[in-house]
Amino acid sequence: MSGLEQALPVSCRSLSAKDQRLSTQIRVIPNPLNRSSTRTITQAAAGRLSWTTLLPKIDSSIVADRAFLGLRICKRLCNHARAKDLRHMPTKFPQKNMDGFHKAATSLKLFSRAELNDEKNRSLIEKLYVDPLPNEHVFKTLLADNTTFIVGRKGSGKSTVFQRVQHEIRKNRSNVISAYMDIRNVFEASQIDPIASGKIASLESALSPDQVQKLLLYKRFFKLLITDVRDELKAQVDQSFLTRLKERVSGTSAEVFRGLDKVIAKLESPDWEDIAGFTTKNVKAVSGIKSAEKTHANVSGKADIKSAELAGSAGFERQISSEDSDEAVYTQLLMRVIGINNVISELQKILNSLGIKRLYIFLDDFSELPREAMHLLVDALISPLARWSDFIKFKIAAYPGRVYLGSLDKTKIEEIELDIYGLYGGSGVNKMEEKATDFVRRVVEKRIQHFCKLDPDVFFNAKLADLWKTLFFASMANPRILGHLMLYAYDTQLIYGSRIGVQAIQEASQRYYEEKIAPFFSTGKYRMALEERSSIYSLKELLETIVGRARAIRQEGSRDSGGGRSRPFASHFYVSHDYDDLLLSLETSFFLTKYFEQSDREGTRVSIYALNFGLCVKYQIGFGRPSERREDRLYFVDRKFDYNALARAYIQQNQEVKCNNCAAEFDLTMLPALKMFQMRCPTCHSGECKVVNLSKKYADVIDTIRPDLLLPETELSIMQTLFNEKKPMVAAEIAGDLDCSGQLVGRRGKNLSERKLVDRTQTGQVYRYDLTDQARNAYFSDSGATDLNVSNPADPHQS
Repeated sequence: MSGLEQALPVSCRSLSAKDQRLSTQIRVIPNPLNRSSTRTITQAAAGRLSWTTLLPKIDSSIVADRAFLGLRICKRLCNHARAKDLRHMPTKFPQKNMDGFHKAATSLKLFSRAELNDEKNRSLIEKLYVDPLPNEHVFKTLLADNTTFIVGRKGSGKSTVFQRVQHEIRKNRSNVISAYMDIRNVFEASQIDPIASGKIASLESALSPDQVQKLLLYKRFFKLLITDVRDELKAQVDQSFLTRLKERVSGTSAEVFRGLDKVIAKLESPDWEDIAGFTTKNVKAVSGIKSAEKTHANVSGKADIKSAELAGSAGFERQISSEDSDEAVYTQLLMRVIGINNVISELQKILNSLGIKRLYIFLDDFSELPREAMHLLVDALISPLARWSDFIKFKIAAYPGRVYLGSLDKTKIEEIELDIYGLYGGSGVNKMEEKATDFVRRVVEKRIQHFCKLDPDVFFNAKLADLWKTLFFASMANPRILGHLMLYAYDTQLIYGSRIGVQAIQEASQRYYEEKIAPFFSTGKYRMALEERSSIYSLKELLETIVGRARAIRQEGSRDSGGGRSRPFASHFYVSHDYDDLLLSLETSFFLTKYFEQSDREGTRVSIYALNFGLCVKYQIGFGRPSERREDRLYFVDRKFDYNALARAYIQQNQEVKCNNCAAEFDLTMLPALKMFQMRCPTCHSGECKVVNLSKKYADVIDTIRPDLLLPETELSIMQTLFNEKKPMVAAEIAGDLDCSGQLVGRRGKNLSERKLVDRTQTGQVYRYDLTDQARNAYFSDSGATDLNVSNPADPHQS
């Protein structure tokens, strides 16, 4: 054995197959080391000298006869040993590695549009992006020339894919330009003073104040939407197309931008008419020519905006809405007044002069819109513009169960699902778990390797296979949750010189559940609408029933098959597809995850759900399934996990069907028939029947809430974040936790400050927000408010 091989520690000889082949070649190097170099390597092997400093200290005789091969071998061995050194550090990690891990974790939990940039403000998205599917299928699907919906829960990576596609467009697609819109922020900014609409009430033949407010809101909404598109376009042209501008057009880029400014100017002074005496006449006219308009729209696809006749065009979509005919007419009038298709035509003309043939509009937070605004956006803007020409393609981020397509042609729309069943559910449950776990591994590895220049095993003390699977269970392959878990583990392990193991991930998951998920119930009782408060507590009842049943199964003892386990896994259950809608809110809020679909023992296809991993840690519910035997693949559809009866009982006790107009109540057995008629009330024929969730168990709690404490959801979430973090925060930091824009937090933070619920202090150019004692006492004094009312949970740290 050569001197080099004798000096190597055993750990460094346990290399990959490729490295093993290289190490065996050491034997063929004649006398590669002199005594000095051999002594140096021996010191490194004994731990007295870092392997990272080995190569510079090796005598030049290592490359005496077969220099290239010897140098290659030593470099590879030293790089491998560098990671081994760091893994065996007795006290703490070097600060640069600690900082790198913190940056890696923080980069995963960035919210919405937060950019991944390095210290020189250069984009890192191309380096750090990890596609959930092979061959970058998600990225390539979104890059294609189709209107696309990308569907996933918060933190599933929708905005990250947006960034990756926009980066590719700027870099390699000279004939495409993109614009990004945070639709929720635009909608928030479009709110108007309701007092203004009251001034119209005294005018004869005018719209009612409520109708005028809607009309003005729509106009403001579209104006902000198009203005923001222009600003995004201008920024992208400035950054990416300046050279091409100089080559393709005569004059300066400023002249081209002046053309864009002229387009926006038309929105500042549209063809507007006095509202008095105008709407009544045109509402009648629209009703009279409805069928003619529809025929014309199918033929021309373009409108003469100046014409008194309402010709079919991309300017309006639906003649009469089945839900609200007046509202649909106002939308048509708005489009006629603003001339949205003319705006887009002029924008297309300007961009065509630059050789740009496509405009991709990325719409984020689509599902955060109120239902009415979501329908308006699709029916009056997205659908007509998507059908009008190939110039515009929409890329829309939405939540599961919160996608409205309206009259969009479903055959021309791509839909990508980013949650685990949508991504990996096409094969068996084993394959699904393997693929999801591999995605988790690839995400964490790439971040740590980039920010730390090390392999992940430096920071972990468990078998990597066990660690990746635990991280998958804890995050359900959600990148943002991964980031939070890594930061929590950093706080409890790495800063104290301990590496991260499976138990640390379990504890981090429980902390994430308690701080980020469980407060959905504790703050829910302060929601503005009684219906919302009742619905939230009704869901709490449902979750408590599910968790109680899971804990009972855990305590039942051995498995039905007689395997002898005293505490069987009980984290998963199955229900009929009919109950998917019932569980959707709990899934969106991360209490549950749709895990798989499988046939039960009777051959009926069912949905399998998993309880949140942190919840299971807290309430000592074994997570997962056994895997030793072949029949364990059917463990999730064991009859003891059939929760259909539980779901039926809940519906019978906690739900009712009620008309929002005449308040008529209907038996739940009528629900399928009502759905066939779009939930129209059979009693008054004008109202809409809705399924109302009631909370009988918590009715007294709901009734005792003081009206002056009621707040919108966003304000409650801001206070919850400040309470969890226990420190003053700026709007951007709060927005990062809530997955919203800093502007939205700023507006709502000001409202909270006026109510003396937060202290708002200006520091330089920004405001810092901190929770007041008044808010702590009013909203957060009940330390057990987030706990579920189930039988006494065991100590979460005992097994």
